[in-house]
Amino acid sequence: MDIEKDFNLSVGLRIREIREAMQMTREQFSDLCNISDSFLSAVENGKKSITSKTIYKICQGANISADYLIFGNKNGFECDTILELLKQMDSSERSSAIRILTEFSLALSKAKSKD
Repeated sequence: MDIEKDFNLSVGLRIREIREAMQMTREQFSDLCNISDSFLSAVENGKKSITSKTIYKICQGANISADYLIFGNKNGFECDTILELLKQMDSSERSSAIRILTEFSLALSKAKSKD
């Protein structure tokens, strides 16, 4: 088992997951992160490793933390995704989204307490 190859593949798959969650093509995502789309393709497929500088570019471009890319901390990615969506909304939309999430959270708590 090649640890470096496994790591490259894991990181590449997480990058692809982030890109797909953002509903972006490789070209769009690579432009956002200031990397070439051919390099992005190779990284997503585990064929190339990335440097700390590239990790930084991806994290800055996608507005995520490096924890998820490196360690696979799913909670960090999910929270970053929600924050990114909220940042794209205007004030009124953001207020509505917060109300919806609050109601959803309360409904979950009530359902759990009935169990």
